[in-house]
Amino acid sequence: MKFFQLLFFLCLAFNWLFSQNTTNNIKLLVPKDSISFYSFNKEGITEYTILESKKLSKTSLRYTGSFPEELKNADLRSLSFLFSKDGGVYFLYPGGGILFKYFNGVFERIDESFAYRNQFSGHFFEYKNELYLLGGYGYWASNSLLTKFNFELKNWEFIPTSGQVPANGINSGSFVLDENTLSVFDFNQRIDDLDVINNSLYSLNLEEMVWERKGLLNTVLFEGNKNVFEIEIPFKNSLFQKNLNSNDLRITTPKENQIKFFNAERLHNINELAIIVGNYVVYPVLSADREYETLTVKNLNENIVFQREEFLSNDFNLFKNYFIYVGVFCGFLILITFLKFKKERFVFFLSENSLSGLNKTILIDKDEKFVLDLIVNTTEKRVDNSFILNYFKNSKLSNDASVKRKNKVIEELNRKALENFEIVLIIKRSSKIDSRQVVYCLNPKIEI
Repeated sequence: MKFFQLLFFLCLAFNWLFSQNTTNNIKLLVPKDSISFYSFNKEGITEYTILESKKLSKTSLRYTGSFPEELKNADLRSLSFLFSKDGGVYFLYPGGGILFKYFNGVFERIDESFAYRNQFSGHFFEYKNELYLLGGYGYWASNSLLTKFNFELKNWEFIPTSGQVPANGINSGSFVLDENTLSVFDFNQRIDDLDVINNSLYSLNLEEMVWERKGLLNTVLFEGNKNVFEIEIPFKNSLFQKNLNSNDLRITTPKENQIKFFNAERLHNINELAIIVGNYVVYPVLSADREYETLTVKNLNENIVFQREEFLSNDFNLFKNYFIYVGVFCGFLILITFLKFKKERFVFFLSENSLSGLNKTILIDKDEKFVLDLIVNTTEKRVDNSFILNYFKNSKLSNDASVKRKNKVIEELNRKALENFEIVLIIKRSSKIDSRQVVYCLNPKIEI
């Protein structure tokens, strides 16, 4: 009996040690220059150099001093990172605030702030030897905040911007830094408790801190699943994007208003830990012992095949020039018409399977049709939550499942309306009779 007890505890100890070792050896790859990169884990760092044969030479070094306490139980891959022109590597804690630096064998925390938790999925970048964090999500809202790390105060400070700032925030977007311009596109924003894709290309002039909306994105970016390109890697003045489940690859260059599409069959086993070093893509391959030990190096020029080229967006400057040539009178007439249109109610027409308005039509199913009919046919264009929920109740479904089904139908209606009409159809409000109860109302700007 004692033997089996001893064996049991030995097994537990072995599993614990194995898991600790595995966690500590999870590697985070960070590009350094056109031929070299770092591999970080919780014990030390390895610097790799890509040789002409595509083989790797390496130099390993254990950290001088203790590893930061805040990261001992964290996944290094959750950190935002960048190699700085000062020769150090900076690591930003998710949500902003806590900042670490690696330099000459020392991995240490350098800020005197705290975990802000308001800029999750924000873009961490360097400009003129200054560290910035743009946008993100936190406390139930997306934002367009631009913050900069003050090395003297060891804290983050707000940087005001002007111009055509993305009003509803920037969350989980695509970013390309080219000289003094940061291009921002294909990002989410929070509107009426819904995550909505912004379909415009924006640029931020980092010299003047002025935003400009450049134009509408090519619809090819939104074909199929929005999140289909899971891998995003900065590549010179472009963005490298790869689909994990297919051979689709695209390289986007905002400065040239260009998207190039490639077939990347030879990169079929690439993963989300990949980096680009010069013209090489480097990524770890999972070994048989479940640790990332084998690094694969492939020349991009030899492993991707060009297919076609598309514009990233239209150019608002073309429209500006057109209006100048047309003349002041036409511009004034357009302005008056626009203002008049804004004051008017939007008229929509509802049929059995569609909703039409603003020269567009969206298809709706029978559940969406029922919800719209129920709201539209009331005097005040509002319906108690309980009335709608009764429709979705089913003897085979739990109450929670019925609520989720109802919410999904309303959310899908609003999503279709936002994407096609740029307006929310149904608004959730508190009941005037009982504030604890919820009612669903037709947007007062809409007439059906």
